[in-house]
Amino acid sequence: MTKHTILTLGPIRAYQDELRALEVTHGATVLQLDKPTREEFLEEIASVAKEHKVTILLTTYSPILRNLNKDFVEPLLPSLRLVAGIGSGYEHVDVDFLTAHGVYYSNTPVGVSEPTALTTVMLILQTVRDATQAAANVRSGQWINGLGFTPDVRGLVVGIIGMGRIGKLVRDKVTALGMKVVYSNRKRLPEAEEKGATYLSFDELLQQAQLISIHCPLTPETRHLLSDEQFAKMQDGVFIVNTARGAVIDEAALVRAMQSGKVLRCGLDTFEEEPKVHPWLAESNRAALLPHFSCFTTRIFRDLELEILENIVAFMEKGTPNTPVNQPQ
Repeated sequence: MTKHTILTLGPIRAYQDELRALEVTHGATVLQLDKPTREEFLEEIASVAKEHKVTILLTTYSPILRNLNKDFVEPLLPSLRLVAGIGSGYEHVDVDFLTAHGVYYSNTPVGVSEPTALTTVMLILQTVRDATQAAANVRSGQWINGLGFTPDVRGLVVGIIGMGRIGKLVRDKVTALGMKVVYSNRKRLPEAEEKGATYLSFDELLQQAQLISIHCPLTPETRHLLSDEQFAKMQDGVFIVNTARGAVIDEAALVRAMQSGKVLRCGLDTFEEEPKVHPWLAESNRAALLPHFSCFTTRIFRDLELEILENIVAFMEKGTPNTPVNQPQ
């Protein structure tokens, strides 16, 4: 078995002992760095690279590591073979650079799925029932003044864009609440996996859904997937919920659609230029807003770090992580 050297960037919060155990169970060398600045990280990585042939780079949650470009990786080449990252999204990673140099990138899509799906359902209910405005009324002493009747979610047609792991969980949860699900995906699911959801083309979904929930990754193709042209095709008074990536929606176009009444209310956990939020959205009680909060649960780091370790063990034993996002040659 190949002897691997694992370099971790950032704190290991839950599975420190299990990480260290890889030195015994798999003969690995484990090195750890946790620095307060990007510059210090880069200096230490360069220093480590002079003494060790790092084969696996493990990156944990840290704002400093939100732009994982070649500066972090290049000093570790050519020995580096896997970057094991945290979280489902990977738009902050230069995956093309890794692929070109024969390096896998693995993410952790399983651990984030349940809390993200649950937060989606929470935002769906809050958005449809106008709960943000109702809460504001109570706090301002207005009680029920100015509040109208809202739709009942039973029978509401929910359009899911992206029927992956999270989309499927959302489908199951809203179906249990009596909503009807239509979905758009790169490929139609096998009928046995649809569980009553109806496959539609993207344009058909825009036209038929009463609420649209976004669950696709952010890629060059999906950036501003919803903009003025797409909002114009939707029903008047549609609801929009986004717990995927903010830039999938053209935020300025969303504001225009809300100002015109095309979009009645929205629920957002992600934004185009985080932590910046469009001023109109920030001031509107028709927008239910969260600070990219869906995965802030007490068990999230335990789940994600376990998933990272499982990716590393799979790579050491089989040569491929469990959840690669690329296929280097």
